[in-house]
Amino acid sequence: MLNVIMLGGISFVVNGTRIRNELGQSGRRLACYLLTFPGRAHRREKLADLFWENLEPDNARAALNTAIWRLRKLLETSGSARVARQLITTSDEVILESCESISVDLHSFLERIRKSRELATVGNAAATSFALQSAVDEYGGPFLDGEDHDWIVLERERLQCLYMRALVDLMNNAARDKRYEDALDYGRRILGHDSLRENVHRSMMLLLVMNGQRAEAIHHYARCKSLLFQELKIDPMPQTMQLAELIRSSGIDASLAELAETQFVDSARLRKVGDASHF
Repeated sequence: MLNVIMLGGISFVVNGTRIRNELGQSGRRLACYLLTFPGRAHRREKLADLFWENLEPDNARAALNTAIWRLRKLLETSGSARVARQLITTSDEVILESCESISVDLHSFLERIRKSRELATVGNAAATSFALQSAVDEYGGPFLDGEDHDWIVLERERLQCLYMRALVDLMNNAARDKRYEDALDYGRRILGHDSLRENVHRSMMLLLVMNGQRAEAIHHYARCKSLLFQELKIDPMPQTMQLAELIRSSGIDASLAELAETQFVDSARLRKVGDASHF
């Protein structure tokens, strides 16, 4: 079994052992490109231009051929001849087919996200949270961290958005289940990745109140206000300031249930409403 890790960096692991490769920078990018988009037919000319753009056409094609040969040798280290045969080449195209003997963390992550949405659609809350948690656990970090090719940056941003959305859903699910400590942990993880998500700061303020930490909720607002001014030179949004004022007053208790229902919305229910609005 060949395990390919692309979330948080790039590494190739065979039977639990990380293996060295001689692909070179452009060759690694080519391998990752083919592994990211399996089953697609890629024209050789496009691949040469994409990964060896600074070379003359003949030299770029030669570099591509060498990289394909090295990638095939890497696939053979899995111990299965079938894996190497998944790399299909013709005079015009290159295709890397999916195969059970090649496991890519990127695709495992996407499959778990897909499964969570499927479960959410049918209302299976517990199984949805389990699938979301498994997706979050699979996400080892930014896609091909340290690389800056255009297609890598676009894919990194897409995957990062999915990861953050999964954390938000887990936070909201935990809040609705009254697992406030868990919800607060998810909120901290979200803000650790993106400290300027003001909606999540409001969620944290509400969660702290519901968890019996009203004074900490007020302190959290102060930190949020300071951060927004330091980073963006702006004040919090009116709804954030209104929530802070409500927490300071005695009116928060009467409004808490309604505020929580609005703040910790079920994303699956939102998607259903959105789908229905098209008819």
